[in-house]
Amino acid sequence: MTINNIWVFAQGTGGVATTGTLELLTKARSLSSKVTAFVGGDASAFAASLGEHGATKIYATGDLAGKLPGVALSAAIKTIIDGGDSPDVIMFPQNYE
Repeated sequence: MTINNIWVFAQGTGGVATTGTLELLTKARSLSSKVTAFVGGDASAFAASLGEHGATKIYATGDLAGKLPGVALSAAIKTIIDGGDSPDVIMFPQNYE
C-alpha cells in the first residue's frame, strides 16, 4: 500500500502548536509529500509553524465558542471526504500540553 495522503490532527495551546503535533507532521512529511493538518479552532497563530514542519494544507474550524473541538473537527473532516478527498492515514498526537 502506498501512502500518498496523510492527515494530522493538529493541536495548539497558547497560540503555539504542541510538540506532539510538530513531531507527527515531520514524520508524515517523511512518508508523503501531501500532508494536511486539521485544527479545531483558529490556526492563524501557528499556521506557519505547521507548514514549516510539513503541512502542505491546513484546515481550521474557526472559533469554537468555548466548545470542545471533536464535533466541529469530525464535521469538517466529513465535509472534505464527501468532497472527494480522503486520507490514506490519519495521525493523532497523544500529549498533555
